[in-house]
Amino acid sequence: MRGVAIDGTQATILWVEDERDLREILSNELEDAGYVVVQAVNGQDALDRLEDCRPDLILCDIAMPVMDGYALLRVIRESMTDLADVPFVFLSAQDGSDQIAQGKYAGADDYLVKPVNFDLMLATIAARLRQVRRMRNKLAGDEGWRAASAGAGRQLESQSFHCLVRMFNLITAGVVLLDREGRIQFANISAQRLMFDCADSISRGVFSAEKIPGFEGLFSVIQVAIDAALNGREYTEFLSFPRLNGPRDLLVTVCALDGVGSEDDACAAALFISAGGNNEPVPVRALDALFKLTPTEARIAWAFAQGLRPDQVAEAFDISLTTVAFHKRNIFQKTNTNRQADLIALLLTLPASVAQE
Repeated sequence: MRGVAIDGTQATILWVEDERDLREILSNELEDAGYVVVQAVNGQDALDRLEDCRPDLILCDIAMPVMDGYALLRVIRESMTDLADVPFVFLSAQDGSDQIAQGKYAGADDYLVKPVNFDLMLATIAARLRQVRRMRNKLAGDEGWRAASAGAGRQLESQSFHCLVRMFNLITAGVVLLDREGRIQFANISAQRLMFDCADSISRGVFSAEKIPGFEGLFSVIQVAIDAALNGREYTEFLSFPRLNGPRDLLVTVCALDGVGSEDDACAAALFISAGGNNEPVPVRALDALFKLTPTEARIAWAFAQGLRPDQVAEAFDISLTTVAFHKRNIFQKTNTNRQADLIALLLTLPASVAQE
């Protein structure tokens, strides 16, 4: 149904366009379709509007003065985690396939071309809102995620845990904490958003550690990690899952956690979820400034964070396993970590603006 938001109320569209006539015409069309429209004349104006409203969808031009659409999208995706599930749709006169691909690679959920086809625009907006509604319903109905919410609710009684929740929600990598039964105790906003990018329910199921007949192998890694934690052993494994939206698979690092207590809801394993890949640029300058890593150490550390094992690192850099081990010891010492799981967790929590330098 047009004009309806995720929660059943009237949906709000933030419409960002510097051309006044087009902005007014499309605003009228959207309002006639039942939407509430908040207008902005450029990206900076849109950020100002976002201080007072939370739209259900953002419709945005690309070429604008002061702040263009790409810059606005980057700010929203990197620093406004409360808008992680808000669809972002570009509407631009740049109609070449390269421009459309660039818009989608930048993180836009859809791309419409000027001159505007009103029926297509309204259909796209309605489809995007329905998609988010379905995903939220799936999330709410999933037993594993209900357990996560309940577990997080119990933990939120602690002020210190509340501070940790806020911190985890500022991290661009997905973080999921599982108890000794494989039940989710916490999943930050990035993890929930990245889960929506999975191509099918089978792939999404790994985040709830829920058994699915015929696909038990997907969850065995999590169980091994939990068993390792309960027995005081180190364990790290890497998985990848196809994405419905995005050029790269999701990379999931599964780690056993130290110091598992006797409480049933004590965290035993962690998932660190990244949308990056082995061709992700290495943040050499940042790793030098933060940890005094040499360029070689930075590249090797980043390779570990992207899921490569020591033998794969040796092959990729054409060095021996002994040399890899030597660099690994130096990296652990400089980053004050003592195992690969800790190193991966540290590097995946670098802000996106640093990781993409």
